[in-house]
Amino acid sequence: MLLLTVPFGKTGTKPLSVKEWGRFARWLKDHELEPARLLKGDPQSLLSGWMDRTVTLQRIEGLLDRGGALGLALEKWQRAGLWIVTRSETDYPERLKRKLRLDSPPVFFGCGNRAILNKGGVAVVGSRDASEADLKFSTSLARSAANQGLSVISGGARGVDESAMIGALESEGTSIGMMADSLLRAATSAKFRKYLLSGDLALVSPFNPEAGFNVGNAMARNKYIYCLSDAAAVVNSTPDKGGTWAGASENLKNGWVPLWVQPKDDAASGNAALVKMGARWFPQDMPKLSTLWEGDPGEHAAPEEAGLPLLQFETENTATETAMELGMATSAVRKGGAANLLSSSDPLAQDEADNFPSEPVNEFYNLFLRRVRELTIDVPMKIEDIAAQLELEKVQVNAWLKRGTSDGLIKKLSKPVQYQSVSVEQRQTSLFEGKS
Repeated sequence: MLLLTVPFGKTGTKPLSVKEWGRFARWLKDHELEPARLLKGDPQSLLSGWMDRTVTLQRIEGLLDRGGALGLALEKWQRAGLWIVTRSETDYPERLKRKLRLDSPPVFFGCGNRAILNKGGVAVVGSRDASEADLKFSTSLARSAANQGLSVISGGARGVDESAMIGALESEGTSIGMMADSLLRAATSAKFRKYLLSGDLALVSPFNPEAGFNVGNAMARNKYIYCLSDAAAVVNSTPDKGGTWAGASENLKNGWVPLWVQPKDDAASGNAALVKMGARWFPQDMPKLSTLWEGDPGEHAAPEEAGLPLLQFETENTATETAMELGMATSAVRKGGAANLLSSSDPLAQDEADNFPSEPVNEFYNLFLRRVRELTIDVPMKIEDIAAQLELEKVQVNAWLKRGTSDGLIKKLSKPVQYQSVSVEQRQTSLFEGKS
């Protein structure tokens, strides 16, 4: 799933969107194909009946050939303490699957306490350039939520989002930050670090943890903020402009959760317009915030059976531990290409954990040894050529070659310096010679 849906590395092939992955996953399921087979067999043959205007066979093959880049990215993200949760896992927010169906992201990257993702709570959203009054309102609301045992969900951006999140955390509450960009940087930020370590905060994103700001991503993540909550409060908005307005309008259109807005006297504010569209004024005195959704159709207006049902494979095998944490990545080598990885927690994939080590560094190292064995079975190769063939950085190849030489699995030749995999027969002969 990661290879097909997540952008990383310098590649010209565009990953599948949420909707594209939904179409492709359904087709695979209907044809009883596991994604892992695409890595082991010939995609052209396996997908001979697949026809889609945007998801072409050439595009799929290009995405599957990014294993080297993924391996390096996973190691980097693991060192920063990031985890990955996919749509088939029990930790994946059930609210998103119920409300968004196949429009729920196939993958979430995150750090912190992911158990919070299924807690619900109050979403607090607003502008980055908020007034002091707006920041005070968002902080006060977040503190009230924390004091009542409710989590605060927001977007992690400066302004209202950050004010609400910090307000809840400083009051010993919990919070979820649905990041549109820079998750990796936020995970190591001083302002969030202690709350991540204490288990009071979860920072998550459906996008590459190293992705920079992108307007499209910022708009796309709005729905996830609403759907993770029980009710939402808009602190401020601008009519027909900006992410806050777009997210609030989208929520009202789809009826995900009850929407409340801060009373504003400012004629330029869009809050009054949102009320005309179906939102409600936030009451001046509300001792119990759960009143925002209790007794309201909101979340329960549409029965779980309504709309497009979840794919059957998304609800099966939940008893099996398929956590796609960075330390549990499952890999497969595609013949003729670089080492490629596919999550065993993909709803369609079979668990291949028995075939590969669970420690990612060892896993990538073993995949590297296999590819070197294929490349050098007949003739030795220079380090530069091995790096080019495997699409890996030279420094990483050098480290693994040194380890392989030390382990007796790779032979280093001189004049010129080249490397060649040691065959099983050669290792056995060396072993017997050592015993004699």
